[in-house]
Amino acid sequence: MKKSALGRGLNSMSSLTEDGPNLSSFIRNKDEKSPTDSPSIAILWMIFGSVCFGTMNALVKWTSVDADVWMIIFMRSSVIAIIVALYAKANSVNLKPNDSKTMFLRCLAGLIAMILYFSALSRIPIGQAVTLQYTAPLFVALLSGRIIREQVSKPVLLLLITSFFGIILVVSPGTGNLEPDALLALGSGFFAAIAYIYVRKLRHTDSPSSVVFWFATFSVIGSIIQAAPNLLSLSVETIAALIGIGIGAGGGQVGITMAYHKANAAWVSAFSYLTVIVATFYGYIIFDESLTNTNLIGGILIIFSGISLALLPPSNKK
Repeated sequence: MKKSALGRGLNSMSSLTEDGPNLSSFIRNKDEKSPTDSPSIAILWMIFGSVCFGTMNALVKWTSVDADVWMIIFMRSSVIAIIVALYAKANSVNLKPNDSKTMFLRCLAGLIAMILYFSALSRIPIGQAVTLQYTAPLFVALLSGRIIREQVSKPVLLLLITSFFGIILVVSPGTGNLEPDALLALGSGFFAAIAYIYVRKLRHTDSPSSVVFWFATFSVIGSIIQAAPNLLSLSVETIAALIGIGIGAGGGQVGITMAYHKANAAWVSAFSYLTVIVATFYGYIIFDESLTNTNLIGGILIIFSGISLALLPPSNKK
């Protein structure tokens, strides 16, 4: 059985990521080229996806004043579950889970990641939170060998070390000054990576639509008890923003998926980090946030490591 440098067979992740990096960049066949490749259109779709994700992040931070994390998760997941259910019905897609245990583990890890991430967004600058969530591909590289027996090569380990120093600079921008709230965002990247790895395992048994639907449904069930008491007290503006969060997440996935259909996955993946720039811009314009120099340097190291992971050629080792 072939093993890859980072598990470049992460095919099933191409449209299943939560609100972070799209890991379909890790699937690349050198000889495979779509007859309809169009890099310029791919960039436009990626910009669209990044703006949607960045807007979603800004809306999460804005609504966190009037709605707690549970309410945000409930509304976001409800919108996505309804959209996927309607899509599945219109296209006769079977949503029944086949590997219930793995599906449950994927949903649980994804829900934990979302709780940590949305909690972090309400407490730290958007750019800092998004950057730390983009450590998910790096955690995938670190964990894939243990969970799904995929080989991690030496270049990947070197990039992991580089990213580790970037994480230190983002989480602890001052000497001996650890930001506990930043650890929430880092934790979201870790649990998102676990969710992605289980998504990879599910590729053998369940359709992408099924994985998306059950994650959204699981999140609705996991948050409805905490969210229900406050549903009737929400203002019209907050409800609209909460629905916008779900639409932003869906629009972001459409943009990124279309981008990967229009150009080489590894090349397109570099542009997925536009979300960090868009989110940081929102933080600066709307919330008067700014990142320190050490935050910026750390973010550059993390983004450099993530892009380099995507561009690494597959390993031929068995």
